[in-house]
Formats: sequence, structure tokens, C-alpha cells
Amino acid sequence: MSTSLQDHIYCTIVAQNYLPQALSLYESVRTHEPETELVLLVIDGDRRDLMKDRPGLRVITRDDLPLSPAEFDAIAAIYDVVELSTSVKPLLLKSLLVEHEYAAYLDPDMYLVSPLDDLGPALAENPIQLTPHFLKQIAPGSSYVAEVHSLTVGVHNLGFCAVARGSEEFLDWWWSHLARECLIYPLLGIFVDQKWTDIGVNLFAGASLRHPGYNVGPWNLHERPIERVGDVLTVGENGQPLRLMHFSGFNPNDPDAISVRLSTDLRGKTGVGSAFTELSREYAKVQLAAKKKLGSLPSYGFAKDSTGKKMSSRLRRTYRADLLASDRTGEPMPSAFAKESAAQYAQWRRGSWLRQRKIAMADAAIAAKYAFPDVFHAVKKRAPAIFQRQRAKLLSAGEVRR
Repeated sequence: MSTSLQDHIYCTIVAQNYLPQALSLYESVRTHEPETELVLLVIDGDRRDLMKDRPGLRVITRDDLPLSPAEFDAIAAIYDVVELSTSVKPLLLKSLLVEHEYAAYLDPDMYLVSPLDDLGPALAENPIQLTPHFLKQIAPGSSYVAEVHSLTVGVHNLGFCAVARGSEEFLDWWWSHLARECLIYPLLGIFVDQKWTDIGVNLFAGASLRHPGYNVGPWNLHERPIERVGDVLTVGENGQPLRLMHFSGFNPNDPDAISVRLSTDLRGKTGVGSAFTELSREYAKVQLAAKKKLGSLPSYGFAKDSTGKKMSSRLRRTYRADLLASDRTGEPMPSAFAKESAAQYAQWRRGSWLRQRKIAMADAAIAAKYAFPDVFHAVKKRAPAIFQRQRAKLLSAGEVRR
């Protein structure tokens, strides 16, 4: 195998309300790797107009994914915007490997700070490269970040991943779960696409890219202080170049706060020095300029169904349960968005309230098991037959086991 792969492409996935972040990422790619193409998948609309006067940007739509319109409508119905955007990641990456040696997915709220020169050599050694949330142990008593974070959302942060040819079996396996199980569902220990890769990196012998300059975000700034050495931003104790900054939960109108995702304002915290503050303000200016140029942005395209009503999380979970049953029986589900099936879908929605209630009860029962363990085990011991029947009904209601 070559000591370094060369032919590559980058990609990201957004809904239209997140286009300012995606175009900020594009500007950073053009600045630091003008020869590298960025593929932008817009999941809820056709925005190929964005390619005008933006060399190196290729905008694609849902129609460019290897999914039928019915299957895409199905996952758009069962998932919210975050779940849907993350679910199709392996499909997009695999499609790009047909023409390129390797492809890297970058979350739209990422920002290139220097060329990603380390990826080619790393992928020549292992075709699956993921970045861990942390590279070092966290001392007990930290006020805003802890190792339990990785137990909750996964060891790796999938805002970045890079794959080369030879990773296709991993991508197929990943999609086999994300097609129906790309859920934010803490009761089952699932967090969109991320926690599945805790399994996948083991099954397919993937690698953790341990360069500290990749996927630097609010959760690991404490271990990766950023400094400016001349015109170069460095990170970590050994002063390696900062490659890729992840501005997760970033508010461009208050860039010094760093992120709204953590439980505390990060101003003045470890790792947040003048060099990082300068970078945050630069990113804020780029994002605000993109937002101004785009003008008013539409709301999420799959927030409402063909009845014109909002799709709640519980309604989506109910549609998912019925979709799983449909997968088994072969009876098609009516699309929640297609005009031609609007009447059938409206009828399904009207009749779904009882199943929505059962799924809510199933989640409550699972939560109660851990909130009141003594009561749970007492009931189980005293009335085992009744307990087993009720438990089976509740679990099957929400399709929480496959």
C-alpha cells in the first residue's frame, strides 16, 4: 500500500437553516485547500444555486443519494433534523469513494485552520479514521467536562470521520443500523450515529486519529490549549498544528462564550486563551457574513407533514414503530410528505394517538426501572407472570428491541 493517499474530497450535510455554517466551512476549505472539492448535501431542498461564483463547491440533494423517494420520505418521517442529517452519512461517504481514494466528512460547523495533510498517510495505514472526544484522562472534579461524556454520546465525535477505499464493509454495516436506529434515545444508550461506531471501530479494526489538531471542540479545549506562533496556530503540549476546529453550539453573536452546548460559559476556562478567542471572532465574522448574504432562510423542510401539522418526537417514534412492522410484513406505509398519499397518511395520523400513548408508557416504564429499582424488582418478584406480560407489551409498543 502507498505511504500516502492523495486523491480526496470533503463533504458535509445540512438542512437549509444551517447553510451559513456550511458556507463558512466552504470558505475555510477554499482558503487552506483551494484544490479540494467540498460536497454539500442539502437534505430538505435544492440549493444548487449556491454553486454560482463558488468554485470547488458541489451542492447535491436527496435525489443524489442511493435511496428511493419512498425510503427517503420514511427516514425523514422517523427522524428529526439532527437524526436525519447524521443517518445518511455512510451513504454519502461510500458514494464519494467510487471516484476518490478517500473522503472526509466534516460537520458544517467545522472550520479548517490549516491543510489536513495528515489524512492521506493515516488512511494509507487504516481506511477508517475517527477522532476521540478526549486524548487524555480528565481529573475528577472538573466543573464542565467529564469522561462520562463519552459513555453518553460515544467515544468518538463523528463531526469528523475519514474513510478510504477498503472501508465499504464498515460503511454498509453502519448504514444497516442508521437506516432505522439513528436515534437520540438515551434510554437505550443510543446517540445518533456516534455510539454505533464504538462497536464498528472494534468490528472493523478502525483507528483513532490521535493528532491533537483534529476535531478540537468545546469538550476538549482543556487538554488542547491553542497558541499562535507567528502565522501558525498550534495546539497541545508539543505544539502540533491546529487543523480542524469544531465550533459546536456556537453563537456568532456571542463568540467569546464558545458554545451553548455545555453547562457553563467557557470564557476564561483552561484552553481558552487569546489565540482561541481571536479564532472564534474570526469564525463569527465569516458566519455572520454568510448569513447576511443568504438572507432569510426557510425553516426545516420536514418539520411538518402533508397535513400541515408539526411532527412531534412522539409521532415520529410511532411512525418508526409502524414502519418497522411494515418492513416485516411488506405492507407499505403512506408517506408523511408526498401529496399523492396525503389522505392515507392523514388517516394514519388520526388513528395513531393510542399507539403514541403506548410508546410514551414504554419509555416511562424503562425510565422507572432505573429511577425506582427497588419497586421494579419487588413487582417482578411478587407477580412474575403479570410483570413479564406487561413488560413484553410495553417494549413491543415502542419497538425498542429489534
